[in-house]
Amino acid sequence: MKRARHGGQIATARALRREAMKPSGAFPISTAIQEAFAKAVKVTKVKSIAPAERILTEKRDTLSVELEQVTPEKAFAWLNHANDGNRSIRDTKVNTYTDDMMNGKWTNCETPISFYKDGFLANGQHRLTAIVASKTTQLFPIYRGLNREDGLNIDTGLTRTVVDNGRISGLDTHLSNALVATARAFHTGRQADRSKPVSNAETLEIVDMYRAGCEWAVSNGPKGKRLSSAVIKAAIARAWYHTDDHEKLKRFCEVMNTGFSDGEKESAAIAIRNYFTEGAGGADWPQDFKKVQNAIKAFLDGRKLTIIKPVQDDTFPIDGRRLKKKAL
Repeated sequence: MKRARHGGQIATARALRREAMKPSGAFPISTAIQEAFAKAVKVTKVKSIAPAERILTEKRDTLSVELEQVTPEKAFAWLNHANDGNRSIRDTKVNTYTDDMMNGKWTNCETPISFYKDGFLANGQHRLTAIVASKTTQLFPIYRGLNREDGLNIDTGLTRTVVDNGRISGLDTHLSNALVATARAFHTGRQADRSKPVSNAETLEIVDMYRAGCEWAVSNGPKGKRLSSAVIKAAIARAWYHTDDHEKLKRFCEVMNTGFSDGEKESAAIAIRNYFTEGAGGADWPQDFKKVQNAIKAFLDGRKLTIIKPVQDDTFPIDGRRLKKKAL
């Protein structure tokens, strides 16, 4: 699955953020920002932002919570006029939110967009920036009237993982950390890139696409130190879709797990086992992934393999036809 890029929209978001970081009381919308925003949300009159400006400058002495439809115009106005002193924008987080909003994967969010008593934004700048970049309208609870000192504990709760949320929401009650890690590795052929986070919705899609093979690999793959990594399980899952002899693939897992083989025809499992247990693996994740696949193929073919060498290509590439056939 190739993730969409939104460089132009995110650049606009960065620009409006810089504009919003001017000293308190001085938040004019520059001509350049007006033009960029007008192009991003396809409006011809930026003066249409005025009603939102009146809403955002409304001060509240008491706490209030209201559900509001937040339009790109309103989000832009809040960012440009009421966002003073917040942390720096994390563009990767904005990009993740933008992808979900543009593709209809964003769900109702219980965390409010929050404002202090003086009308300035307390929480929600990443979601608001994503609304502008995605050109979508989203429903949010709007919390007004916070004291400045209330900001001390904003976003300090224990973060839920995708496994937590998948189970709690009921969208996937059989998720596990091992299954998620294996499916991600299966999909990308490499270690997770923390600079390009994947949303919960996209993660669940990836797990669903490769669930059968990955669940089999998690259940039957080798256990123990250095042998239970996602790179090994993902390679086994790839092989599961390419062979009908799952008993022999299970035997590969057993030999790799125990270290006991039945002669040269099973030497490939011992060789790849030694490669990892002796600490050779880990430095080059994509290459390790290919080496495990190559060892599995040698084992399935009954070929002698005692030395683990670099491998050029995936032995078991992702094949949409095989995925569909195995899912039936």
